[in-house]
Amino acid sequence: PPNPMPVSPQSVLARLPNAPGVYRFLSPSGSALYVGKARDLKKRVASYFNGRNSPRISLMLAAAADVEATVTASGDEALLLENNLIKTLKPRYNILFRDDKSYPFLRLTRHAFPRVMFHRGDPKKNNGDHFGPYPDSRAVRHTVDLVQRAFQLRTCADSVFHNRARPCLLHQVRRCSAPCVNKIAPAEYAADVARARDFLRGKTDAALQEMTRAMEEASARREYESAVVWRDRIRAVAVVRKRSLVDDSNSPDADYAGAYCENSAACVNVAMVRGGRSVGERRLFPAHVESGDSAEDILAAFLAQGYRAAPPPKKIVLWPPLNADDVRAANPDLAERVFHSPSGDARTRARAAAENARLALAMRQARGAATAQKLAAVAERLNLPAPPARMECFDVSHTMGAETVAARVVFADGLPFSREHRRFNIRTARGGDDYGALHEAILRCYRRALAEGWQLPDLILIDGGVGQVGAARAALNEAKMPPIPLVGIAKGPERKSGAETLILPDGEAAQWASDDPALLALLAVRDEAHRFAIAGHRKRREKKQRGSILDDVEGIGPKARRILLERFGGLKGLRAASVADLSGAEGIGPVLAERIFRALR
Repeated sequence: PPNPMPVSPQSVLARLPNAPGVYRFLSPSGSALYVGKARDLKKRVASYFNGRNSPRISLMLAAAADVEATVTASGDEALLLENNLIKTLKPRYNILFRDDKSYPFLRLTRHAFPRVMFHRGDPKKNNGDHFGPYPDSRAVRHTVDLVQRAFQLRTCADSVFHNRARPCLLHQVRRCSAPCVNKIAPAEYAADVARARDFLRGKTDAALQEMTRAMEEASARREYESAVVWRDRIRAVAVVRKRSLVDDSNSPDADYAGAYCENSAACVNVAMVRGGRSVGERRLFPAHVESGDSAEDILAAFLAQGYRAAPPPKKIVLWPPLNADDVRAANPDLAERVFHSPSGDARTRARAAAENARLALAMRQARGAATAQKLAAVAERLNLPAPPARMECFDVSHTMGAETVAARVVFADGLPFSREHRRFNIRTARGGDDYGALHEAILRCYRRALAEGWQLPDLILIDGGVGQVGAARAALNEAKMPPIPLVGIAKGPERKSGAETLILPDGEAAQWASDDPALLALLAVRDEAHRFAIAGHRKRREKKQRGSILDDVEGIGPKARRILLERFGGLKGLRAASVADLSGAEGIGPVLAERIFRALR
């Protein structure tokens, strides 16, 4: 219904200046309903009262009681302030894109022997050449793999690079030229880096010509093994070129964005072309979509928010197209980059992006319906008052009691909420004591949750049987948690998925049919906890295996460790050395030598 205190256009506009800034429509209680930016605050806010608004904006105006504005020094500053306010205030009538993580890049470091690596974050804050952005981390890592195969650039961290005594396995399989141990001259490595830059910028022909010339020169010198290496690298680049979906390496970087709306839900699909090559696509699902919002509204919101985490490409093609006025209203900084009347290949690609958005939204809605059905089945089976919106599961992983790690995973509305997954390195429980490890992890987790006001789960799952459930219940009681249903999932005698025994909240054991929707929902959470715990345990175990006993000696750093190992020919020779022998090494005094001698024994 209309608000009893509607906004008075005359009173609002009378106090707004003709200056850039950010405006906020407020509810009677003072909360933000909508946040926007403008290069001219008075003109932009006045446009809301011309009667030509979408249903969503019309509802917002009916609920608004006042307008506030903040003047900024420039339109760019207004853009940044709007971004911060939307994230902070979460206004009801803004179309919010939840996925605001920064795009991933491929980075070539500035080093005598540059490293090729994955990078996520602001490229301006790191030295080196950045290529991208890419739609996801898999696309970056796939490209890193191709660069390794074709140009044999190093991927190791500088700390590893400076402490190598012999080539690593990547050199043996011809994926690194081993500059760490001087297997390649600096000039030759620099030439490989230059070819890689050309390749990453889409100049595949230039890279192929340069590599072909090097192969022919090696063959003329009768250095046939070297010529074979060049041949294999040429083939790797040629395969990438065949796989490329865009052949014109001189074409500008471009995004082809298509949107689709249905049943108060929407999807934007962005097909990304960088350096003349298709690098994949990115799908965004905005929140706060009203039934009257159109695909054009969604694309306008995308233009306003979609390029805050990464610089826009030179060319942006939308489907359905937006006119010049709508583009300028959404983001005037992109007015020269957006094609208003795409044709030919650009039109085809943009329409394909919109079709992919439709398919992605249909798949998401189908998965959502199936997930909702499973959660309803869980509520019915466990006699819960409502389907569990938030489920948390705990699991413990170790190898023969060593490097024990406990994990908690969170599912929100039936889907993994990985941002809130947590791991716990066990401090007090003895190795192999799963009950003690579980008790410690749950106690630490929920004591902190209650102290800091975290959201509590509707259902807690434990990967284990009666003993694990008892340890978990004791920890919950000790943490003074409110009553929350607790379910244990014990593996069957054959450890076969679907044959688990459930320890229900009333303490009874039960077995459900392997195709029961409720069981499938609980097993998805349990399997994610199992995966997350094992990954944490393996990471901790591998870190210890890569380490040296010298790492635990106070006063020994990478340089001193390398000096000792080189002087005594490895750990075996080091163990046989006396205190006097140790103190004779460079930088090792009598006190440190005595400390090393004791540590090795």
